[in-house]
Amino acid sequence: MGVKWTPEQESAIMSPKDSNLGAQTLLVAAAAGSGKTAVLVERIITRLKDMENPLSVQELMVVTFTKAAAAEMSARIGVALAKAMESTDDKALQARLERQLNLLPSAHISTLHSFCQWVIHSYFYKLDIPPTARIGNEAEMALLKQEVLENLLKEAYENNAYGIFDLSDFFSDDKSDAGLQDKVLSLYEFAMSQSNPDGWMRHAVEPYEAAQKQDLRDTLWGRAMWDDQQAEINRIADRIEQMEPLLESPVGPKKWDKVYQEQLAALAQLKGAETWSDMVDVCRNLDTFTKASFTSLGKALEKGEVDGALADGFKSLGSQNKDSLKGMKNGLFHIDESVLQQQFKDQYPLIHNLVELTIAFHKAYDEAKKEQGIMDFSDLEHLCLALLVEPGTEDDPKPSEVALELQDTFKEIMVDEYQDTNGVQETIINLISRVDNRFYVGDVKQAIYSFRMADSSLFMNKYNTYGLMNDAVERRIDLAKNFRSHENILTTTNFIFYQIMTQEAAELDYGEKESLIPGRIVEKAPSDWVGGAVEIHLLDTSDTNRSDEADGDSETAGDEPENNERELDFIIQKIKELYASKKQVQNADGSFRQIQWRDFAVLRRSLAGWGTRAVAAMRQAGIPAVVNERDGYFEAQEIQLLLSLLQIIDNPEQDLPMAAVLHSGLVGLDANELGALRLTGDGSLWSVMPTYAEQDQDERLLQFIAHIERWRTLSRRHGVADLLWDIYETLDYVNYVGAMPNGLVRRANVMALYERAKGFESSGFRGLFRFLRFVESLRDSNQDMAVANVVTEADDVVRLMTIHKSKGLEFPVVFLSGVQKKFNTMDFNSPLLVDKNGGIGLKGYYPDIRVSYPSMPWLYCKSIKSDAMKAEEQRILYVALTRARDKLFLIGYINKEIKKEKGVGAHIKHAALTQTQALGADLIKAGNSYLHWLLIAFARHLDGGAPLRNIIELEGETNFDLLDRQCQVKVEIHDGSLYGDLDYKADVDETTINTVRALGKVNDVELPEEIVQRFAFIYPNLVAAKTTAKISVSELKRRFAERDAEAVSATDVSMQQRLVPSGETSDDTTDEAAVVDTNIPAISETELADSVFGRKPLAIADAEEIVTGAQWGTLMHEAMQWLPVKKYTQQSMTDMLDSLQAEGKFSDEERSLLSDRSLYGFFNSDLGQRLIASKRVERELPFSMLFDGNRVYPDVENGERLFLQGIIDTAFVEDDQWVLVDYKTDRVKSGDELIRRYKIQMDLYKEALERLTNMPVKASYIYSFRLHEAILL
Repeated sequence: MGVKWTPEQESAIMSPKDSNLGAQTLLVAAAAGSGKTAVLVERIITRLKDMENPLSVQELMVVTFTKAAAAEMSARIGVALAKAMESTDDKALQARLERQLNLLPSAHISTLHSFCQWVIHSYFYKLDIPPTARIGNEAEMALLKQEVLENLLKEAYENNAYGIFDLSDFFSDDKSDAGLQDKVLSLYEFAMSQSNPDGWMRHAVEPYEAAQKQDLRDTLWGRAMWDDQQAEINRIADRIEQMEPLLESPVGPKKWDKVYQEQLAALAQLKGAETWSDMVDVCRNLDTFTKASFTSLGKALEKGEVDGALADGFKSLGSQNKDSLKGMKNGLFHIDESVLQQQFKDQYPLIHNLVELTIAFHKAYDEAKKEQGIMDFSDLEHLCLALLVEPGTEDDPKPSEVALELQDTFKEIMVDEYQDTNGVQETIINLISRVDNRFYVGDVKQAIYSFRMADSSLFMNKYNTYGLMNDAVERRIDLAKNFRSHENILTTTNFIFYQIMTQEAAELDYGEKESLIPGRIVEKAPSDWVGGAVEIHLLDTSDTNRSDEADGDSETAGDEPENNERELDFIIQKIKELYASKKQVQNADGSFRQIQWRDFAVLRRSLAGWGTRAVAAMRQAGIPAVVNERDGYFEAQEIQLLLSLLQIIDNPEQDLPMAAVLHSGLVGLDANELGALRLTGDGSLWSVMPTYAEQDQDERLLQFIAHIERWRTLSRRHGVADLLWDIYETLDYVNYVGAMPNGLVRRANVMALYERAKGFESSGFRGLFRFLRFVESLRDSNQDMAVANVVTEADDVVRLMTIHKSKGLEFPVVFLSGVQKKFNTMDFNSPLLVDKNGGIGLKGYYPDIRVSYPSMPWLYCKSIKSDAMKAEEQRILYVALTRARDKLFLIGYINKEIKKEKGVGAHIKHAALTQTQALGADLIKAGNSYLHWLLIAFARHLDGGAPLRNIIELEGETNFDLLDRQCQVKVEIHDGSLYGDLDYKADVDETTINTVRALGKVNDVELPEEIVQRFAFIYPNLVAAKTTAKISVSELKRRFAERDAEAVSATDVSMQQRLVPSGETSDDTTDEAAVVDTNIPAISETELADSVFGRKPLAIADAEEIVTGAQWGTLMHEAMQWLPVKKYTQQSMTDMLDSLQAEGKFSDEERSLLSDRSLYGFFNSDLGQRLIASKRVERELPFSMLFDGNRVYPDVENGERLFLQGIIDTAFVEDDQWVLVDYKTDRVKSGDELIRRYKIQMDLYKEALERLTNMPVKASYIYSFRLHEAILL
């Protein structure tokens, strides 16, 4: 019996046969679980079987989102063709289908990148690229970008091009140009998702130029801000309209009439503002309309003179208006138009130069790739586009001869997951197709890949404009019936999104046509079926030993480790309970079976810092679990340890990775031994290690030193892959990690690093330092390598995965964890924001005081991106909820903030009192987590929402229009203090124990010496070493800066990286994160504070628990930058520092950390008096220069020059010659140590100053704030 298709599926399969058209473009809006892949395959088979209008599989182009999806699609088509051949007796049809089956391997069923590669290969002679050009791997492309950009910046500094010094001053810090490089690369990456990257960037600059001549309301940003203001005014008016009948009711809160009258007057003023200046005048005085308060109604409520529900409703609406008015007063409309226009004028040179620099990088990067004969993935799209676009029509693309040829080749273009395409891909598809042969399928509610530059507006534009009638040339077909999930999961999902997914708040109105329709019916479910109500479990952590002061207006105090442990404990207990109960789940064919481990999935927005810990805890509790995520690779213990080892082979002077290796199981020094090593002498751990090892005759360290020396030699003569393999063999490292828990995955991870090193070198790159830099760039850009996957789909394990990874999958039982975790808004703090529609938003900047501020263009972009982020987070939540087949659990935690009048408590009350199904956009946009949205939605559920309404003490019946009893919801609030103990003892079968006991004792056997040595081996540490031969601009600068910072607290490891006690994991993902053997006993905070690793810098005793030495050094440098050069008494120095604090140069906390005595001591010293006497003083003087690399690093070949960029602390003129001064805060015992440490740097600075000014330097000094001494070099 064939598949029974729904009418909508039938239309998607047969169109245009169900219309009067010969051809038709279709958009199939396929909801989650609606069988879109099956429909797509059936449509292809139907077209291939059509003998009247014969179509070959080679005349189809099917675009999928991933290679795996393409392979699955081809396999499904092959199976369907074979079945069709077997089911017919028509010889002609059999022959046709057999031919199509034979042609299937050559069909264009692939990702768009693969298609582009085919086009380029077929027509390469029309492009200026060699036919042998290949796709570069991730490693070489990342490093090539870095090299090209560094060379470009070097040329820019030398030629003072692109306003480079202003750009560097704005985007970079004093240590490196990493900030500027990051902004150039991010702007480049975004632009490459547009069909004309350079054109798009230049077009984005135009509004800044035009704004200087326009009225503010006519600018791109002014129009948007004015419209936003008017929308907020309309919301105030709507709320006032709702307040009026509540106030005038016989039992209304008439005592609050003054609040109403005030807001009515404010509304009149706001509506009367016609110009920007008018609006500024009104907003500046809005505080006069927010003075009236909601006085107590106590007695009136007791006597029944005022209805409590009416009063709550009035207060809710009035409070929202008060918040709106306060927001307007502090918003953009308190700034004069002339000031804003001057800001546009100031911003134009910066944005113009940044764009031109990025365009220059685009050109240089393209030339470098062409020279090396490689391409990246964006090249595939843009080179393909170059072949398809008629030259000269780039701004309005017209098909070239190649495109017209392809249009004749393909009779139908099918695009799967269309919501995840971008502008370039859309242009390619349009050029190779016609308006009547496109078939798009996807679901905009599952558009969750904006970080890959996907543009969901492409889908939305068609969704809103395509017709629903059969005869529409551009037709939309909705597949809303879900065959995956139980009806209650679907109705609950609808219940949530009816309320929060609106056009204004989430780019789409979730109505009846967008809602999920149950297609899977559970008939005669057994009594022990796992399904039932959707359960929301919230752990109340209000009474636990934690701080609730983190966020005053949030339901949680952030994503806290201890509360995550409680949540994890609850999930583990619930999974064990369900598994032990032997409940039933339903199979796809409708039958039932006993629940298994593989039926459980735990989903989370991100697994970083949580997934590995959760898997370990589950396994300890006897639950087989696996996490297969990119995020966890660099966090894996075996990889962290290897990278730490590679870091010290490259440069053993680094104490953090050195301590990590020494403290690991490979060497085995405990905390006391590490402390003793540290106390052996000054300098790095490596420098004192030979002395310590000889004194104590520590064979571990002696052997370790020998190995490191040999590996350092090997690293200079051989590649990284050879070095890694030697490490593996010497330490038997693969077997070592294989013997650890989850050893199969660990072995695979270790081998993956080796394969990555081989790939790195096969791309033409060499050197351990360069490889470590590449790995660091992967970490910094969150391009984590995937953790090795050694688990198959059939394995009986609980799966932990991100929501993104779960897309397209389904599980009988789903736990959505961490719903309280706040949305990530960190990117919105960047000084540069980029948006397709908003253009480029740049913060304003006052260069004289080096302070940035939120400009109107930046705020406009931030608003657009924030709204888009929250719209996408809603879609991610939708994906998560629709993964469950039988049972859905939502897990999170709350604290006492939920009960407060402000924040989420007020939002829950506002929601519960809202009388419309959809909540207001301002209420929805206020949500900062999934939990926030779930709370305001479920508070309106008649039955399930009662516990939430009780928390906020909402009196009386709610009068909302959402009394939906169709969905069963169960909300439970638990005492969080009862959870969190993850010290499980796994259940062991008694039979197994008895069997083991019956084996008897194992006889002692003397093992061969080789085996004994192999298992006993632990490796030590070395002497002092040379730094890597090749180094970039930013790396050299960072080397000086880090040596300065590290020297401040040279032995203070605890300030940089927390030691991880037994049983804990660290969330720290810094490049030098310590790897600690979890078998070492835990170190208490008291022990840590008293140990050598917890010593505090002596000169900042007042700040010993707050600030690190590096921070103190930064503050002292800043003080020397701001302090006027003059004579001081101790009191006048204190007064001047207090004055600088009052000007905003230092916060209260920072001011308390400055050493007035040390600063006074400098100005009162002989060197300070000479500085005061000078008629010319330069402070924070930036410079850049080329120098011979082997002056710093002997391994650099003669003639090879490095580029140095730095900032000279102070220089003053004396006798027509410079005196150079550099301030240091290192904790040292003598000036000789500073000279030894910084002589090379000071020599370079001296040379730079002389080159920069053509004036000789007569003397160079290091002034030590710790020694209170000027040291002459």
